[in-house]
Amino acid sequence: MHRLSGYDAQFIYEDSPEEPQHTLKVFFLSAEASARYAFERVKPVLRARLHRVPPLRWRALRVPLDLHHPVWIDAGDLDLDHHVRRIGLAAPGGKRELCEAISEIASVQLDPKKPLWELWMLEGFEGGRVVGLLKLHHAVADGASSKAIIELVFSREPVDSLAFVGPGPTPPLTAEPVPSKWRLLRDALRDIPREIFRELPGLVRATREWRRRVRAAGDLEGAGVNPFRGPRIPFRGPLSRRRIFRYATVPLDRAFEIRAALGCTVNDVVVATVAGALRSYLWERRELPGLPIVGNMPASTRTEEQQFTFGTRVTTGFLPLPTQVVDPIARVREVQAVTSRWKREVALREGAHLEEWFEHLPPFLVKLYPRAVRRLIRFKPELPMGVVISNVRGPTELLHAGGGPLENLVSVGHVVIGAVLNVTVWSYVDKLNFGLYTCGERVPDLWKIADAIPAAFDELYEAACPAAAQGALYTAGLPAREIA
Repeated sequence: MHRLSGYDAQFIYEDSPEEPQHTLKVFFLSAEASARYAFERVKPVLRARLHRVPPLRWRALRVPLDLHHPVWIDAGDLDLDHHVRRIGLAAPGGKRELCEAISEIASVQLDPKKPLWELWMLEGFEGGRVVGLLKLHHAVADGASSKAIIELVFSREPVDSLAFVGPGPTPPLTAEPVPSKWRLLRDALRDIPREIFRELPGLVRATREWRRRVRAAGDLEGAGVNPFRGPRIPFRGPLSRRRIFRYATVPLDRAFEIRAALGCTVNDVVVATVAGALRSYLWERRELPGLPIVGNMPASTRTEEQQFTFGTRVTTGFLPLPTQVVDPIARVREVQAVTSRWKREVALREGAHLEEWFEHLPPFLVKLYPRAVRRLIRFKPELPMGVVISNVRGPTELLHAGGGPLENLVSVGHVVIGAVLNVTVWSYVDKLNFGLYTCGERVPDLWKIADAIPAAFDELYEAACPAAAQGALYTAGLPAREIA
């Protein structure tokens, strides 16, 4: 039994049917793996892996009266009939039918009384292939630790099972005793003074040091973006229970070529691509503002000691997305400037991030911040809604399932009232995947943004690498954009 950090606990507190706090991981089995797939084999093979993936066995217990943050207890051997399910895709089983099925599954909140995940096997995808969907609560893992979980579940070797099972017997899984309410209260009363007297003074000192560093830096003083001031965009209003998922894929090697040609980072390429797609979308709707729209970007705060731990270790900040810039190269330069400033702010704020305060504040204060933001947005609907852009370096080597490789891996984060459109970018071997997730009432035409992403990426590639783009323009008589 161990206690959730305040930041992870926030995802438990805020979980609701209108704002479910789970993330999505979509993995595509190759034709070879799909041919050997049998649903009856999934549960026993997964059960044999559970001893290696403790977060899949964790169940959250809330403290009475929320006097302190919840605790994780090990549920031991799980009821996989609850966690592992199957569904057949509607005919003809294409990308649209796949995304509609994922959207329907994603619209349902995870059961808070169980370990916070579900694995869905979606059968009947193009060519008889199978697609897996992992719904994983954000309290369990962020992007980096989700990657670690996936690499523990799947194999790097082409073995004939859903996931590699090492030699020897599987260790027995024993559930922890469920603590009584009195023990939860007793432990909470013991831990609260420790947090107050041991951790909070250090945070106060770190905050003072951060302010001193910002003053010394000079050019960063007061340079932050106010998320409540900016042009209005259509992603606003209350959330419903309906979720929509879409995705788009572009070649990772072309992102590397753009990076080399412009002297930027892959993250700059990603943000500029999303800004270009949003520009196209808003232009078509005749709602393109003349100023940058407000974006939100997470950054990892995971230390070397925390590299192989689970839970969430990120901070977030607001930055302007240059949707008003016409030229794709100039758009990248704008992105370089704002992301460079954001990285400097993150570095200067080390030890004093708001999320680090959440780690040690009591529950009523942790709950206060998101609820205050939610009320402000509801009372002032004209405020700009944030667009979250998250970029995670995914597996660089092929993962295997069922005796064949995973063809692709797409991930996306969660949606909240202050960040209605989530764009999560994961690389997988030679692919760069853009997962898009929103509330169906706020952005019903998400396909248009998903379709605009490859177009914006191609536009940037042709501008940054004209010689290479010209050489790739025609293959078998078709424009590159049509064969991507």
